Amino acid sequence: MSSIFEGIYSTVNAIKGFRAPGKYIQGAGALKHIGKFVKVFGRKGLAIADDVVMGITRGIVERSFAEHSLSIEFEIFRRECSWEEINRVKDIASRLGVDFIMAFGGGKAIDTGKAVANLLEISFVSVPTIASTDAPTSAISVIYTEPYPGEFVEDAFWPRNPDLVLVDTEIIAKAPPRFLAAGMGDASSKFFEGRAIVQSFKKNFVFSEYEGKRGLEPLRAPFIGFQLCRLTYDILRRYGEEAMYSARKHVVTPALELVVEANTLLSGLGFENTGVAVAHSIYFGFTKIHHKMNPPQYHGELVAFGTIVQLIMEGFALNDVLDYMRWAHSVGLPINLDELGLRDVSDEDLWKVVETAYSIPHIQNEPFEVTPEMIFSGIKAANEIGRKFSQQCPRTPYE
Repeated sequence: MSSIFEGIYSTVNAIKGFRAPGKYIQGAGALKHIGKFVKVFGRKGLAIADDVVMGITRGIVERSFAEHSLSIEFEIFRRECSWEEINRVKDIASRLGVDFIMAFGGGKAIDTGKAVANLLEISFVSVPTIASTDAPTSAISVIYTEPYPGEFVEDAFWPRNPDLVLVDTEIIAKAPPRFLAAGMGDASSKFFEGRAIVQSFKKNFVFSEYEGKRGLEPLRAPFIGFQLCRLTYDILRRYGEEAMYSARKHVVTPALELVVEANTLLSGLGFENTGVAVAHSIYFGFTKIHHKMNPPQYHGELVAFGTIVQLIMEGFALNDVLDYMRWAHSVGLPINLDELGLRDVSDEDLWKVVETAYSIPHIQNEPFEVTPEMIFSGIKAANEIGRKFSQQCPRTPYE
């Protein structure tokens, strides 16, 4: 029996916890029926989205709301999930007296709407229009500084998950393929991070109680939590490349449906009910030098590189590291600093990344003590291996 399963069974006397959104709905054209699904939350809602997403979704939402005699107000989201933006939207929602909040778009818009709804203690509807992160299902908002793209400030932990997650795969298929790949980068990390949590007997993102934006007394991962992480990675390995072909053609196929579900639902359930470790800590570290990236990188792209760093720090065999790199390149994900747009990065810059990553509590969710020197060496080694591997196995373009 492997150490992974020994770790799971050793928690038999621990208090374990599992959480999930109230309802998850996915399918091509699902947004056309949104009025039918949200009317249980009240008669008046506030929708937030950036100007591009608003142009895609507003007409569909208005028609569906009219069919069900519902009222809707719209507000443009200003791109960053910051306390400034959260409080601005909260004041608008309070003044309008809405029954529920809806957030359309990517993780930052959804995390903002999630925070507002929890602060006002009203229902929240999550409507991702890209499959780039697993934020749509969770009860966590990742807070950044202004202006966009901001630096990481803190995680806010809320007592309630979204009441409804609605995913229209027809809309997601029309988005740039890079978003789907970034979502796979984020989701793929959960298997490796979840394994570290189980092996180290650490805790997840389900809390015994809450105090404002803080969760108190985190619980242990249930058996199903890590199995969801495993299933997520299995789907991505089997269908990820095929789903990218669909995304490039902007068509909905069974492979695309499966990967969207893995990126959004399975990855979200997996990370929240199991936990994260080095890979996500590395991501937070790289937000310190985000301004040096050309082009700027998405969350999942940085997490994918963080996963490589984690594998190296955990002492995986080179063939295992290369196996992950090969898959990452097959869907277009970056595996070295050049591909992250950091062609002129210095050791001084990397130490800024290390200092921030080391300050993130998740970094110690490994079955060994992590030091700043280990992180720095892991980044340097990941970059060198990734740079050489890229010469033998070039990166597949997103488009």
